[in-house]
Amino acid sequence: MLGAKRQLSKGSTDADGPPLQRRRSSITQGDSERHGENGDLTLNIYQQPQDDRLMNPPAVYYNQSFSSGPIFNGAIYGNVYNNTHMHVSTMDGLQFLYQHAATGAMHESDERYPPPLCHPGTRDVVIGRITGWHLIENDQKKGILWVHAPAGHGKTAIAGTVTEKLGAMKEELGFSPIGATFYFWRTSPERNSPARFMITLAYQLAQSIPELQPHVNAAIKTEPAIAKMALERQLVKLIVEPFKSLGNLTDIPNRLVIVDGIDECINSDRESRVVKKYAEDQEAVQVRVLDLIHCLHSHHLPLSFLILSRPEAWIKQHLESKPFHEELEVIDLYEIGDHMNDVARFVRAELSRIAKSLDPAGRDGKWPEEQKLVWKSGGHMLYAATVIRHIDDPYDDPRKLLRDIIEDDHESSPDIEHSTPFSSLYELYRQIMRSCPPKNRPHMMQVLEDVMAFDQTRYVEPRCDAALRLLDRMSMRLAGNGLKALRPLHAVLRIGNGAESIANIFVHSSFQTFLKSAHLSLEFTVDRHKGQERLLSSVLDRMAALTMDEINEKHLGDRPLFALNNWCPFWREASKGLFRESRATHIRMIEKIIATDFTACFIRSYLNHRYDFETQSPLSPLFYLPGPAKFFVGSLKSDECAATLSIIDKVTSHVLSSLDEAFAFLLGATNFPPISQSMRKCLVDDCEQYLRLVTAQADWRENKVVQALWTRGHQKNQFVQEVIEGLYSSIWRNRTVQEELMRPIEDALEEEDVDTEMLRLSRSIFWSVSMGTYVEQDPLRKTIV
Repeated sequence: MLGAKRQLSKGSTDADGPPLQRRRSSITQGDSERHGENGDLTLNIYQQPQDDRLMNPPAVYYNQSFSSGPIFNGAIYGNVYNNTHMHVSTMDGLQFLYQHAATGAMHESDERYPPPLCHPGTRDVVIGRITGWHLIENDQKKGILWVHAPAGHGKTAIAGTVTEKLGAMKEELGFSPIGATFYFWRTSPERNSPARFMITLAYQLAQSIPELQPHVNAAIKTEPAIAKMALERQLVKLIVEPFKSLGNLTDIPNRLVIVDGIDECINSDRESRVVKKYAEDQEAVQVRVLDLIHCLHSHHLPLSFLILSRPEAWIKQHLESKPFHEELEVIDLYEIGDHMNDVARFVRAELSRIAKSLDPAGRDGKWPEEQKLVWKSGGHMLYAATVIRHIDDPYDDPRKLLRDIIEDDHESSPDIEHSTPFSSLYELYRQIMRSCPPKNRPHMMQVLEDVMAFDQTRYVEPRCDAALRLLDRMSMRLAGNGLKALRPLHAVLRIGNGAESIANIFVHSSFQTFLKSAHLSLEFTVDRHKGQERLLSSVLDRMAALTMDEINEKHLGDRPLFALNNWCPFWREASKGLFRESRATHIRMIEKIIATDFTACFIRSYLNHRYDFETQSPLSPLFYLPGPAKFFVGSLKSDECAATLSIIDKVTSHVLSSLDEAFAFLLGATNFPPISQSMRKCLVDDCEQYLRLVTAQADWRENKVVQALWTRGHQKNQFVQEVIEGLYSSIWRNRTVQEELMRPIEDALEEEDVDTEMLRLSRSIFWSVSMGTYVEQDPLRKTIV
């Protein structure tokens, strides 16, 4: 190759619907938190310099296999290899917006199907109040409604039910009263950042109000790079100006914009790769979303805004500030409605369903513990829904399981009982954990350690069953044992028939909090570091078997592929906690690195990938400051002892020489292997980023990667041309070094007569920036002039 829609088994259950069915109408508030769970060629490619990404390495790496395009913080790039340019002349505005929208954030999206809804007959008071607020038209109406409650109170289900009820009025009203919806969700790459927020709203508003479409088309054709612009500019160009172009807005019926889960908008550090002078933290980005909503409202458009979130202190403080004061109405879910009656109605319906599944003739529908369950729930729908999932077990007796829950008086710490409004829920979690036979608990805890260590989204097959089987192999368990060990936890884990994504394995985030908090979970506390150590050790052992002798081998097994795709994210996570706690473990892992043929592993990580990495490769953390050597050394200090100094020197030399060999090998390849377009782009980015680090050293001119770029003949290879184009198209802080690097390349391109349209353009712009210094040396000066 080289020269130089799931189906549930009977009685099974998960948070997306009751057993045997995926009925949208039966999803309860308790289940809902899971979901709240092209430019012209004249575009100046220097308008967003790249260097600051060195200072802000991404903290989390996501598999965006199901994303329509990568997200950068406020700048969205289409799923096109050369994402500097996006032509819109061949598509209309809606198509353009759709390409860049977070489609999974919409109410009817497949990602959220079936959308959480309130159980029939529950939450009627609050739903009626919200729909009434939107439909009423008077001068006293406030245009923004904030509905807040802690986790587990069914905010997302309420948002979904309001959407359904208002949507059902379309025929009666003659228009759809729902303008747009956006459901933030912290584990979704598209939905945990505001990057796609404005475009997603604009797309839906243009569909809901067809009169907007020609004006949206005009805006996009006038400003084809709008997808890269700041969110505030997108707001004006894609929503405000199209509305204003309609003229008299009083004739346009009011539409409702629903924004759910602002507290789930965490602006993951993955997006900080884009060049910014600042990095927004979680609180600031949530406030920014609120300000965007307020800005839209301030333009007096025919829009009302329903915001649903947890009452986080910074959200509450901002919404109570002066700008919102005159425009905001507030609903506290905890104070509205008859919660005990809602739970009773839900419990009665679900117990009747379970009884009927046990006896289709309906001869025995009695549940002596029914009222006790309602009382024990304290009005928390999440508690009741978790109990129902627990007892709805095809492998056990539901009545006995319910009786065990009601009669379990296991002593708890008084501090636990009074520390949280969810103390009853945490006690239920402990009861569920205790339902696992004592002899099986160590095995169950080990699998949970792996799952928790695996919780930061990895590059892996998304299906839960496939991921658990892989974890079995990595941890040397018998195939299927992991799933079997977790079976008693079906009420709190989405294991079902295995079709759910591993990223969604936890029914509710409160169970993760429970497992990680020793004062809540007691003897069931999960030590994630044990899982990290076990998996990282296994990953490095798999990599140790890879050599350059088999570099042309196309097909690797699941475990080597998993190792190649995940060793870098695993190492980074371990550096944050495990290595700080255990210096011995850190040194042991470094010794594994030193004993590995890392040149082969680096190359295979790019060539033997399984997934499309639309934003960055698995190796990208290596190429951020302070650089690859420090990435491995981490918190180890060279002054601790001679042995530590020796191992630091060894791993530094080994890693840097391996990277030099790997990139030089790829740049000199006479027959570059076929890899996906997105992975090829990631490889180009990583090579360019590594060159930034290399050229910061005094002896950079002798570096093997630099020499490979300068070698005559290599410039005819397409991969080398792509790297060169990337170098021309970026701005370095040390412009002098960058120009010195590019000058021999420029000469080689001329001598080898290498010329493509994109190279010609990027070269032209690059040297035009330097014209004042290098006019005489610039071979394209006449073209520029």
